Amino acid sequence: MLPLNVFLRPIFITAFSILGLLSGHLMAQAMPPAKKLVLIAGKKSHGPGEHEYLKSVRLLKVMLDRTSQSTGVTTEIHANGWPSDPSTLDNADAIFIYADGSDFNLAQDPIFAEDHWSQLEKQMKRGCGLVLMHYSTFAPAAYGPAFQKWVGGYFDYESGKPGASGNQAWYSAITTETAQLLPAPHPITQGVAPFQLHEEFYYKIHFQKNDTRLKPVLTAQLSKIENPQTVAWAIERADGGRGFGFTGGHFYAHWQDPNYRKLLLNALVWTAKGILPKQGIDSVFYTDAEVDAYLK
Repeated sequence: MLPLNVFLRPIFITAFSILGLLSGHLMAQAMPPAKKLVLIAGKKSHGPGEHEYLKSVRLLKVMLDRTSQSTGVTTEIHANGWPSDPSTLDNADAIFIYADGSDFNLAQDPIFAEDHWSQLEKQMKRGCGLVLMHYSTFAPAAYGPAFQKWVGGYFDYESGKPGASGNQAWYSAITTETAQLLPAPHPITQGVAPFQLHEEFYYKIHFQKNDTRLKPVLTAQLSKIENPQTVAWAIERADGGRGFGFTGGHFYAHWQDPNYRKLLLNALVWTAKGILPKQGIDSVFYTDAEVDAYLK
C-alpha cells in the first residue's frame, strides 16, 4: 500500500497554488496603480552649471527610480521643452516643468509655445498636478490668474509701479546671495532641516490675496527686504490637483545638498499624490556618468 502522503501531496500542491494565486490577486488589488510623473526640461540657455534643465530632470528621474523607498510613482522625461507626443500628458498625475520663462518673450517659454498652453490647460482642468521651478515661475500678467489657480503664484514682471523713467517695473524681484532657508510645517518638508544656499532667489512672488489654499513651504531671509520671503509654496486645488512652486534652481551644484534634494523629491511625490515617507525621500547625488549609465 502506498503511503498516505503520496495521495495527499497533489492536493497540498494544488491548494498552495490556489492560495498563492489568491494572495497575489489580493495584493494587486490592495496596491493602488502607480502615479505617473512627467518631467519636462527646457532647452539650454545659460552657461555650464546654470539652468541645467535636462541634466536636472535626468538626475531627478534616476534619484526617484533608484530610491530604496516605495513612492508609488513612475517617471518619464522629455527634452526640448515639451513631449513630442503630448498625449502622454493625458494620464499624467503630475507635470514638472523646468525651463526658461517668458520674460516679455513668449516664444522662449515652452508653456506658451505653439498650442502648449491649451494642452496644459486641458490637463489642469482634469485635476493634474503641476510643479514649476525657477524660471518657469515667470508669467505674463494676463496669465497670472491661471498660474495662481494652478500652482498658487508666479513671478510677475509686468504689474509693478512704473519707475521714475516711466518704464514698467517688475512686481516681483531677483537677488543672488547666500541665505538661510527655513522649512515650514508641510508634508513636503518632512525630513528637511534648515539649510543654506547661495542662490539666485526670486521673491515678492505674486500670490492671490487671502488664498486659503496657499501654504508656504520654504522661506528665506534676504538682505534686500525686511520680511522673510516665501520662495517655495504649495496648494491643493478644488479640482483635486496639487501645485508646487520653487523659485530656486539656478545652480546645478545645489543637487549635492541632501536637504535641497529631499525638498524637491518630496514635492514631486506629494504633487503626484504618491507615497511620501515620514522622513521624506532619501537619495544620493549621481554623477553625469552614473546618470548616463542608468538611463542607457
